[in-house]
Amino acid sequence: MQKTGLSLHLAGLVFLLAMQGAHAANNCSAEQAQQGNTLFDTDCSVCHSAKKGVEGMMGPNLFGVVGRTSGTLQGFSYSKAMKDRARPWNNDSIQAFIAQPQADVPGTYMPYMGMDSAEGRAAVACYLSLQK
Repeated sequence: MQKTGLSLHLAGLVFLLAMQGAHAANNCSAEQAQQGNTLFDTDCSVCHSAKKGVEGMMGPNLFGVVGRTSGTLQGFSYSKAMKDRARPWNNDSIQAFIAQPQADVPGTYMPYMGMDSAEGRAAVACYLSLQK
């Protein structure tokens, strides 16, 4: 019994260290990632998923979006503007896009007015960077 408890404790510690390493590698804290998750759920999840394999939503799946070239997710019908953008998504490009999608990529199909809060945009970019 005591050995099982110790094993669970060690497994939990390993998980926490791994998550801490992932957050550090992405330059965001656990709190920022949680805030990003909450904002994603309220502002983005109506059209997008960040879960692997989810299809059929209004917007493209954002699982693994960091490092992906814009307009290239197989099976999604992007605007010509998004296809022509052809730049990789990273922390900065995600934040610029969700600040004002129509200004950042004129002609995008994304019907979102934008997120005013710079802190919120950074949190969403942090959260998405961990979805891989």
